[in-house]
Amino acid sequence: MHTLGFWLVVGILAVVEAAVVVTALRMRVRSTAARSVVGGRPAEISWTLLPALLLAVLVLVSSQAR
Repeated sequence: MHTLGFWLVVGILAVVEAAVVVTALRMRVRSTAARSVVGGRPAEISWTLLPALLLAVLVLVSSQAR
């Protein structure tokens, strides 16, 4: 039961993370807006992908611990 729940949560998180990545990539940045960290495409993609990479590492470490 715990394994099923774990993989269910991993699947849900993967779908949510994919939706966030797609949203960040489709975001339009106005050229007239003042340059800042918020709204910068590289920053948005970086802090969107970082949690996904951390989750992938956690999944690998926890699956090897068994």
